[in-house]
Amino acid sequence: MAVPFDLVPTARLSGIHMTGTVVRRFLISYPVSPDVLLDHLPPGAECATHAGFAWVSACFVRMDNMRPNILPKAVGMGFNYLIHRTRARLPFPDGTLREAVLVLQPNINRRLLSTFGSVLTGVRFQCREIDLAEDDESWRIQMISEGEVLYDATILKASCSETIADGCRFATAQEAEDFLLGVSFGGQWVKGEPNLKLLPETHAPCATVACTCITHKNRFLESLGAHAVDADHAITMTNVPHYFGITPIKTALNSAT
Repeated sequence: MAVPFDLVPTARLSGIHMTGTVVRRFLISYPVSPDVLLDHLPPGAECATHAGFAWVSACFVRMDNMRPNILPKAVGMGFNYLIHRTRARLPFPDGTLREAVLVLQPNINRRLLSTFGSVLTGVRFQCREIDLAEDDESWRIQMISEGEVLYDATILKASCSETIADGCRFATAQEAEDFLLGVSFGGQWVKGEPNLKLLPETHAPCATVACTCITHKNRFLESLGAHAVDADHAITMTNVPHYFGITPIKTALNSAT
């Protein structure tokens, strides 16, 4: 069954798809110049901007019970992933540009799922050590590869609120959520390939809060030439059912460079 392109973010997917529970999600977002993302945009795509900035987010997820929707929770798998992503206007197969997530670097902590995800969906996950530590005052997210710290951030529990902190570039937490999370498709493109691969991702209705985040290391931003960029804020949610498409929808690009 074809997936409608006007799918709302809280719609339940039909047909066979993957489902799981997001036990904890942090979306930590950084303002950058749109120019630093030009090499990552597929032909015909455009950066989505807010307050004059493109937004590169580190999306950490602790997932439980991930499995095809026709199977019981008991057979599901648990894992962590961390995806560097941005919001962009991407070309869909009908020729229309639509707002969606553009996956910039997908990482996961289970090698089997890295291979499975790459083969099944075409999303090329890299296997890394990805951990979430928690104490009374904070959560700490770290991603490590071959002994090198690639991402390291601390989220302060006392800062979490339905109201976004002063100094953020979004007026309200709802405005930030709508811009950063209010889409239903994610896409990945590898430079030189002729197709953009799109997959739907939706979730059950949920409550989110905004928090303050201290970034110790963000190797991906550094690779873009965006050094010493502080996180504007973090958004978090807990215990939310999510639904993921399996078969990618491909957009043939006019000219892959």
